[in-house]
Amino acid sequence: MNGRVVTKKHKRADRGGAEEDDRAPPEPDLISSLPDCVLGTIVSLLDTDEGARTATLSRRWRHVWHAAPLNLDDDGLPFTFDRGDRLIVSVVTGILAAHRGPARRLALSFVYLSRNAATFDAWLRLPLLDALQELDLCFYLDIPYPQLPVSVLRFAASLRALDLQNCRFPAADCFSGSPAFPCLTHLSLYEVIIDEELLQGIVSNSPGIETMKLHNNFGHRRLSLSNLPRLRRLAVAVKGCFMKREEEMELDDLVVEDAGSLEQLILDRITYRPSVHITTATKLNVLGYLRLQTGFPVFYLGNLVFDKRMLPVSSGKQLSTVRTLALDVAKPNLKQVIDSLRCFPSIEKLHIKTENWWMSLEGAGGFDALVTPIECLDRSLKIIELQPYKGYNSHVEFAKFFVERAKVLELMKFSGCGGDSPRWVQDQHRLLNAASKASRHAQFSLGDEIESRNWMQYCFTRDDPFSEE
Repeated sequence: MNGRVVTKKHKRADRGGAEEDDRAPPEPDLISSLPDCVLGTIVSLLDTDEGARTATLSRRWRHVWHAAPLNLDDDGLPFTFDRGDRLIVSVVTGILAAHRGPARRLALSFVYLSRNAATFDAWLRLPLLDALQELDLCFYLDIPYPQLPVSVLRFAASLRALDLQNCRFPAADCFSGSPAFPCLTHLSLYEVIIDEELLQGIVSNSPGIETMKLHNNFGHRRLSLSNLPRLRRLAVAVKGCFMKREEEMELDDLVVEDAGSLEQLILDRITYRPSVHITTATKLNVLGYLRLQTGFPVFYLGNLVFDKRMLPVSSGKQLSTVRTLALDVAKPNLKQVIDSLRCFPSIEKLHIKTENWWMSLEGAGGFDALVTPIECLDRSLKIIELQPYKGYNSHVEFAKFFVERAKVLELMKFSGCGGDSPRWVQDQHRLLNAASKASRHAQFSLGDEIESRNWMQYCFTRDDPFSEE
């Protein structure tokens, strides 16, 4: 015995034949066998750097990315603070010049518009952008806001998604009439200055819009959404607290008529508190934040009418479609929260955030929950999130009401606790009277995480816009 391990390929070689490989034959490359048009569609869905790397896979793939619908996003391109945006501008220019196919998406967030206005205009006029479907321009914050070139409107007929941030929309006198976006399904404006008549015209001429975000914009006081039969998600924020620009006009009056498809209404940072009128919201299932105590001058939601403290004007009116409700409470006033809950008998998730938790709890004011039951606490409320929760007496008394009353509660989450030692957590369970909880299935979660200030930018990417999980 010479210790040699004899295999089939060795036996074949010993008999004078070629060595036979034991390995199974490679799996057929089914993807590469697809037509070029299909491969191009697949590649166009990849990030810019990933799409470019497909050219190195094989000779079959070498030409695909250069001819596929271009998805150009500078988020994956090289950027250095010492060179600023010069390298990005150079790389983008090179890609646009070399690409042989059409462009599907253009997303730029690392280029200054103020010092590259001519370059932007030249890019937007290139023939490969003629049928652009998605345009996402997020500019660095410059004061005064730089104005977009008029050429941005030449894609109006083909655009499906338009995202703009930190810029000034071209003035109405730069073109005749209001541009129409017949294919537009998504519109997002963040810190954009746009004339009221122009914004109203764009929205009115875009009947296919399904999602819309209007975040801290200026230049208009009133907006009526009356020709949007497909609008499912609407998010509005007025006046971010990080800047003070009282000299600019902001949204004062929002009207949504015939909102039969509206499923989510998201409101945030409503410092100037515009009046809100929503009619025929028969599918609305996500609502918030409703700011109690310092709410809207007027808030109409279907047959519900709220006063300026966001309390229902008339009793007995309900909106049973809402499943997720978010309340912004200036101070822990239990009675006002209870009055609001009465309007929404089918809530399954309740988010409550407040700014002044150190203030003493304002209780139920003689209200007897046992005599006057709250429908959602008895039948539907499964998840409650309170933030921030520090374990102060006002926090404990506020939370304990729900622990002792929510009969089908599954999870009560306390965020922004600032203390999560085993001893502290054990003390909170005792103080909250967890042993006498109304629902035997209820679990309690205490953690440090707290809602990001920019949560609204990503609210449409989650089933629950108010939860970052």
